[in-house]
Amino acid sequence: MRDTVNVIREGVPAVALVHEPFAMLARLQVAQVGMPDAPVLIYQRDLPDQEPPDALARKAEEVAGRAAAFLLALRG
Repeated sequence: MRDTVNVIREGVPAVALVHEPFAMLARLQVAQVGMPDAPVLIYQRDLPDQEPPDALARKAEEVAGRAAAFLLALRG
């Protein structure tokens, strides 16, 4: 979270990727470092040892698409 905030402060568009179980902690940490509105993309936790590779690939593509859409929206 601190890296995301530091990068944003340097003027680079960024979004933090956070698994659902850590969403509240991520929000608390960005607030703690002075940027409570820092962009945080919350996504479903992966279970590589319990999910087939194609399901994991679909999840990764969906998260990457959401992150790209968010960053592209910052440019507009």
